[in-house]
Amino acid sequence: MRTLALQLAARTGHTLAPADVTELAAQLEAAAAATRAKWPELTIRDELWLEALAPRLDSEADLVAAFAQLAVADVYLVGACLAGDKPALAILERLTRTAATHVVARLGGRLSVEDVVQELLMKLVVGESRKLAGFGGQGALAAWLRISAVRTAISLGRKRQELALEDETLEAIADEGDDQALAFLKASYRDEFKRAFAAALAELSKRSRTLLRLQINDQLTLPEIGAFYRVSRATAARWLAEARADLLKRTRTRLMTSLGLPAEELGQLMRLVASNLYGTLPGLLRQTHGGDESGQ
Repeated sequence: MRTLALQLAARTGHTLAPADVTELAAQLEAAAAATRAKWPELTIRDELWLEALAPRLDSEADLVAAFAQLAVADVYLVGACLAGDKPALAILERLTRTAATHVVARLGGRLSVEDVVQELLMKLVVGESRKLAGFGGQGALAAWLRISAVRTAISLGRKRQELALEDETLEAIADEGDDQALAFLKASYRDEFKRAFAAALAELSKRSRTLLRLQINDQLTLPEIGAFYRVSRATAARWLAEARADLLKRTRTRLMTSLGLPAEELGQLMRLVASNLYGTLPGLLRQTHGGDESGQ
């Protein structure tokens, strides 16, 4: 793999120290093993590694560090697909079908899974645009395909008028002011999120719930919260930060268990949770207010 490491460095315009060449060669060896384990039907070829990796690494300042961040098995699969490798294309079709099935089900089954699959595959690997080349490799390919399936389903449904423009879910997905993928997650998992969030909030200590209620519902400042508890402003700020972090951690744990999402998609959903924290909490805090403490 040392030769491949040197070729990759040359292809991407990097000059590596001997120690970095050794490190990159070790990473390439591990990447090849991971790819064989994930996609055993693929034949690993050095030239495909170069073709797949170079476009995703040529603008990076630190080649070794950037390589370590890639979803390497997925990157190799994409490179093999773009090279016309038949086993790779069969895997891609399988992944695309899984993504399309999920999306169509979330849209109420008003589109054909097969139609979404064929339309998406055409966009991904046929013609000059070949959108699969846009996969950056920073996250899971399965999550990236699900996002692509959302956009394809929206486009296909509108063309065929199988999705009404006033449809609530469709409006959420296509919201101009929000990223389509995050909007889809918001629309798809609204009920699961509310349940997980409410359960996580109920699990917090009474003090944590009271702190959040004082800041969000009662709109007290940090000095006022500190005075309420007879502690300094800094202590009040630390307690609030710990309460928010605990709430998000508990919510993530519950969503991970109930949804079984890919790590990247769960991460996107948690960013939504964090961004919507102050919009969601007031009502839930009022519901849990009854048994909470009133100071110390």
